[in-house]
Amino acid sequence: MKTKPKVNEEPIEEREVSTSELAAVLGKTSSWVRQLTRDKVLVQVGRGKYRLADAVQAYVEHVSGGQIEDDRPRLRDEQAELTRIKKEDAMLDLAVKRGELHRAEDVRLVMTDMLLNFRSRMMSLPVKIAPRVAYLKEVPAIREVLEDEIRIALTTLSDYNPEEFKEGAFYERDAAEDG
Repeated sequence: MKTKPKVNEEPIEEREVSTSELAAVLGKTSSWVRQLTRDKVLVQVGRGKYRLADAVQAYVEHVSGGQIEDDRPRLRDEQAELTRIKKEDAMLDLAVKRGELHRAEDVRLVMTDMLLNFRSRMMSLPVKIAPRVAYLKEVPAIREVLEDEIRIALTTLSDYNPEEFKEGAFYERDAAEDG
């Protein structure tokens, strides 16, 4: 028995397929196909319709790295970028653990505490120094007392302890001081 060829059957390279049909051909989900369409990897020829041959070729090109000249995202480039980001993140975490890098929040807490202590010392200088210089008549003697007390206050700023900048160390020190 002979089968009759279909009269209106279009060549496969011109056949249009729906999103779900294309997803089945590519072995992906319909949402993945829609995402590739939004990313301009796949081009629709109508609402939810794709030219099968063009779509398969575009998908293969995308998966294999794409063409450098086009503006479409390339899977290989995206994977390389993700790998680079993960590597950079791991390097930053290692630097934090080694004490070579400090988290912004830890620096903010320690520096705020240090500056508040310095401010407190500076604000107490007049009360502390006034009785000591009240009887002095010579400017060099008054200057010496002032310089000594200012130098002591400035040591507050020079008391750098890298352990305070480690993650959570500020809170641990505060708890020890309170308890």
